[in-house]
Amino acid sequence: MSENYRTTRRVYLKGATAAGVAGLTGLSTSAGAAQGGAIQMGSILPITGNLSAYGSGMQKAVNVAVQDVNDAGGPLDRQINMTNTDSQTQPSRAIQQYNSLVNEQNIIGFVGAASSGVSVPLAQNVAADQVMQMSNASTSPALSEIGYNEDRSLKYFGRTAPNDAQQGIVMGRIMNDDQYIGADRAAFLFVDNPYGQGLAEKARAQFQGETVGMVGYSQRASDYTSTLDTLFQNDPDAIGFIGYPGNGRTILNQWSNGGYGGEWVLSEGLNSSDFLSSLSNITSGMYLASPNPEQTPGQTAFEEKMGEQSGTLFAPHAYDGLFLQALAIQAAGEASGTAIAGNIRSVSRPEEGASQQTATTAADGGGGGGGQQANVVTVGEFQKAKDLLSNGEDINYQGASSPVNLNESLEPLNQFAILQVQDDGSTESLETIPRSFFRGRLDGGGGSTTTTTQG
Repeated sequence: MSENYRTTRRVYLKGATAAGVAGLTGLSTSAGAAQGGAIQMGSILPITGNLSAYGSGMQKAVNVAVQDVNDAGGPLDRQINMTNTDSQTQPSRAIQQYNSLVNEQNIIGFVGAASSGVSVPLAQNVAADQVMQMSNASTSPALSEIGYNEDRSLKYFGRTAPNDAQQGIVMGRIMNDDQYIGADRAAFLFVDNPYGQGLAEKARAQFQGETVGMVGYSQRASDYTSTLDTLFQNDPDAIGFIGYPGNGRTILNQWSNGGYGGEWVLSEGLNSSDFLSSLSNITSGMYLASPNPEQTPGQTAFEEKMGEQSGTLFAPHAYDGLFLQALAIQAAGEASGTAIAGNIRSVSRPEEGASQQTATTAADGGGGGGGQQANVVTVGEFQKAKDLLSNGEDINYQGASSPVNLNESLEPLNQFAILQVQDDGSTESLETIPRSFFRGRLDGGGGSTTTTTQG
């Protein structure tokens, strides 16, 4: 997908190259600190709109990360100044907020947006502006290919949420496997945006039976009877539902009242405890495909810091999105979007060549290579990271959400779980699918079909 490269607002960074960013890594902390002043960063999250059930928890997580970083003196001994904004879960509003953050606040990086439909238009601009975007909840496969500069030497869009190519594999498995649904015919109902379209295509590609419907729906509608009639006109055994709680409540109530039948597989966007419990008489027995990353050393600390909002979907990912950017600034010795883009992968993963087993053992607090174990940093350990980096050591951030080992597309590979909704609206894990299962099964960001649906 082509990008609209505009004249950068970051004129003092114009002409930066991959080689230039590599050079930034060697700058001393004192040289970076000499720049002085607060480091301007932001968030664009859904405080209102269809994802408002998650927005306040996500924003709190970002602010907790800022506090943890600033309590350690901040990157390069400079404080982060955070400006939080509301996307309203609308692309047009998010673009307005982004432009304000860039033009008025002079941010170098931000966390957000949540939905892929909001993140895609933002990500098309960040490379030209040399602003780093880290999304905590946008999962569209198309985002693997958006955010690069013109020569593709740097990617200014990254995410701590997994690529939906993984989730599509899991949704297809639930529909295919006789242990779960074992469907012969399936239809897919999806919110008509890049998240819904992209994931529906991925799940359809994984389903081994006959696909008898691909039905998009508008978030602006209030009645979905005709949508459901279309969805069930060819009598599917299973329904893959990709959506959000706001419209999902209306859709499932109308499905139940209409007596349509079929077994449902819900996307992670519907994995809200309030949503599932408020509809427990309807959702009981339904399946969910959900990221279920391995435990890391800092997850308990994160939950304690978040209190009653610790269970907010993708809030841990929001914490990691800010913390990783701060680590990248420290590693680079330079506070700029280009420095973040060039260094964020290096602080997120084991040293190249280190075995995944060694990294996992270190994260679990067990034995293993002494050097690798010493270089693991986690939630709230920004001072430890600063000390290691100042001594020329590499670090491996193990996050609040997962080990967040970012790949070349600046996105993690996650462990997943197959969940089933219980009578009270809670969920029970039926199967854990390890990261190793997905290696070699992803297509690196989506084929031509997915790219078309995201355009």
